[in-house]
Amino acid sequence: MSLDTILTPRRIFWFWLPLATMWLMMAVEQPAISAVMARLPNPEINLAAFGVTFALALLVEGPVIMLLTAGTALPRDRQSYNQLLRFTHSMTITLTALHLLIGLTPLYEILVRGLIGAPAEVVELSRHGFLLMTPWTASIAYRRLWQGVLIRFDRTRVVPITIAARLVVTTSTLAIGLLWGEINGVYIAATGLSIGVMAAAVVSYAFARATIRQHLSADADGKPLTIPDLLSFYVPLALTSLIVLANQPLFSTALSRAPEPLFSLAVWPVIMSVLFLGRSTAMSYQEAVVALLTDSQTYRQLRRFAWTLAAILGVIFGLFAVTPLAHGWYSVVSGLPSHLVEFAIVPTLLIAPLPAVATLISWQRGVLVHLRRTQYITHSVAISLGLLVLMLTLGSWLLPLPGVTIAALALTTSVLGEWIYLWQRSRSAAQQSGYLIPAASQRAIPVGVRNAE
Repeated sequence: MSLDTILTPRRIFWFWLPLATMWLMMAVEQPAISAVMARLPNPEINLAAFGVTFALALLVEGPVIMLLTAGTALPRDRQSYNQLLRFTHSMTITLTALHLLIGLTPLYEILVRGLIGAPAEVVELSRHGFLLMTPWTASIAYRRLWQGVLIRFDRTRVVPITIAARLVVTTSTLAIGLLWGEINGVYIAATGLSIGVMAAAVVSYAFARATIRQHLSADADGKPLTIPDLLSFYVPLALTSLIVLANQPLFSTALSRAPEPLFSLAVWPVIMSVLFLGRSTAMSYQEAVVALLTDSQTYRQLRRFAWTLAAILGVIFGLFAVTPLAHGWYSVVSGLPSHLVEFAIVPTLLIAPLPAVATLISWQRGVLVHLRRTQYITHSVAISLGLLVLMLTLGSWLLPLPGVTIAALALTTSVLGEWIYLWQRSRSAAQQSGYLIPAASQRAIPVGVRNAE
């Protein structure tokens, strides 16, 4: 499929579907992990420990998350690809060293026990799990870079295979641990994730090699990608992902200090794994927008597709939250004890709109990345973080509710605030670039001319 053909809803769908499949496959991983740990000894403690472990691993990983977007937007020749690859090397070495520094020194207890305030029985379990996830950041960095290259050059159909490798390896490890039955669930989960992401990185490179040789082997014939150019594009995105991932230990801290801390810490990762199923479908749309947006015609088509997808996800997750499906999922699929299932129902109702909102956020972010206005994405996430902190603080003081319910309310409020800001900024940027004609200007254009646009 050539990227210079007229963009239609059908073409958007087939370009986006493999990306959505990739994200959904990753989203399946979290419910599988929760289900296995819930069926092993001491499920509450192990689920709580894994929640802390995973939150800290995500925080260290934060700066590399946007390599998928950079790999989609920036490589155009040998020089630009090599510059981005060297940048990736530097980040992975630095962040892996940071991971080990945290896990092997008293800094871990300072963070988990002192700052987050996790229960004492969780600290050492989570530390060992964190060390088992040492390969996590580097593996994800390279996998996302090479996946971005594949997306840029219209090879989205092979991208899900890279995640299939990860899923097969991770679930196989989980199955072995479940059959063995004597290892702490957090250790099984951390080991499975580490081996899985390494497998995905290897498979990504295997597919990307041919694309790199075909499209990125020639010398630059235009302006080279300099370090200042790369940093001006990437730093706002990296700050965005860092702010987003800072939410994870923030939630752990709030849940640890709110009523029913152990139950809330145990249930929150399970709820988030369900939410990730919906938000993953939404997040996949951003790379499609970056790759396909070129002019006002593609802008209209991509916007229409985003609203359609948001409506579909809103209906699906709304029905999930208000029907017995949620109760059945948590008790049968996730394997939570009945007293934990009751903790999960109200928070699920509160977060039900988020997959739909996340779709619109992905659309707006894609527009801003395409137009090189990435600083606005950072601003939006900073607004979201501010609202989250405010709501968590006020909720803990004023609402006599379990911590997990307060966290769900705070998360929904913060994401809505982010969407409102992005809607304003992306719309303004699109108007300035000629992709979106203001309504007042459209009324001044004769109908025949407007239809021929």
